[in-house]
Formats: sequence, structure tokens, C-alpha cells
Amino acid sequence: MADQIHVTLRHLEGRRVALVLSDGSRIFEAQLISAGRPGLSSVWVLVDGTDSFIPLMAISEVSEIAANPSQAA
Repeated sequence: MADQIHVTLRHLEGRRVALVLSDGSRIFEAQLISAGRPGLSSVWVLVDGTDSFIPLMAISEVSEIAANPSQAA
């Protein structure tokens, strides 16, 4: 399961995502900066302007947040 989440995260790098963590907590909106590389065990997200590093094993679900058409330029 973690391998599938990692593959999904790699495809979503640079995009806005929502995350569900294994403890049940949620991050409703973050920018996925980096899904990590082989040998790394965390992903880098930007949440409310703050860098956060989340252990890959703590992520149980990830989904892309659709762009808001009213904000598109």
C-alpha cells in the first residue's frame, strides 16, 4: 500500500493535494513540493506557508485538489 501511495505522490509533485494520515488527521490543502526519492522516508509539503515533512508511512490517502476556476488567470 505504501508503494502505491508513493507512486501517486510522485505524480502529484508540484500540485495542490489533500492528505489523510494514518492517525485519522487530515491536511485539507497543501502544495506537494517533493514526494522524496529512494532512501528518503518523508514527503515535503507546504501548508499555510510553512514547510512540513511528513513520514511517508503516515500517509494513508492522497488526492489532488482541483484548481479553482475563479482563481485561474
